[in-house]
Amino acid sequence: MVSMQDIADRLNVSRSTVSLVLSGKAGSKVSPAVQKEVIRVAKELRYHVNDLARSLRTGESKIISVIVTDISNDFFGRLTFHIQEEAKKAGYLVLTVNSNEDASDFRETIGMLMSKKVDGIIVVPPPGGENSISEIIERGVPVVSVDRESAGLKVDYVGVDNYGASFQAVKGLIDDGFRNIAVATLDLDISPLNARIGAYEDAMREAGLEDMIMEQRIRFLHEDAEIESMIRRFKDCDAVYFTSQRVFIRAMSFATHSGLAFRKDMCLLCFDDISPYKSLDFDVRYVEQPVGEIARKAFDLLIKKVKGEESAAGRYLFQARCVV
Repeated sequence: MVSMQDIADRLNVSRSTVSLVLSGKAGSKVSPAVQKEVIRVAKELRYHVNDLARSLRTGESKIISVIVTDISNDFFGRLTFHIQEEAKKAGYLVLTVNSNEDASDFRETIGMLMSKKVDGIIVVPPPGGENSISEIIERGVPVVSVDRESAGLKVDYVGVDNYGASFQAVKGLIDDGFRNIAVATLDLDISPLNARIGAYEDAMREAGLEDMIMEQRIRFLHEDAEIESMIRRFKDCDAVYFTSQRVFIRAMSFATHSGLAFRKDMCLLCFDDISPYKSLDFDVRYVEQPVGEIARKAFDLLIKKVKGEESAAGRYLFQARCVV
């Protein structure tokens, strides 16, 4: 393996000079001509940073982790992509882990990452994951929560205004003449879904439609019987609000293959991007989240903490818009 000393010997300069150049700290301490030669020889010899030696010297591994609950979910896939892009620019490697909405898997993952000495963690907490996040905080590892809030924990949170976006989207349905509006959601006790359901109910009550409130909670998304029950129950509705992309896509897939479909004159509203379905013979609407902005903010907050820039835990909400 090529070392800094090898480069120094080739150019007849000190190792410290090579170190300054390769770390980007040379400034006016090293002449531009020497800096150019150091970089040229480093490339020629295919010099690579010794990450272990650097981490021992600086106390940083240059590795962060992103823990999501379901990597197959389009939102989490896009979120991870944007975080990786930001990390790449800053010279960090990203370890992405899936917790499968399971608190036990989440706890084991946290233990593994602690042993890997990651510099920080961006996390989407599963139900019941608060104790594991407390452990991260106690160990002094920087952590930022995304998409879901962890009640009672002093940790930075980045997400969207789930309540506000949902309220405006459902109100938009009502303003367009829809009255018999149902809501379909996963049976999970998590902050985003709770906020979206609460906003739906409040919008219906504000319009005097409390008697029309109809909710279907899906416990097992893979069970055809649950999806069939939902479609049959909603057959007389004007519109359906799906609180997550997963429920919408599962419902449309079942409808396509079973022959039991929603009526063509219904409006289908989903929280999160379902633009590939805009060609359907339905009034299809969706709430679009600014995933790139969320990812950039979460990464920025995490790296500031990694660099020792301490600040009080904050709550950062972005606005989402309804696309008709």
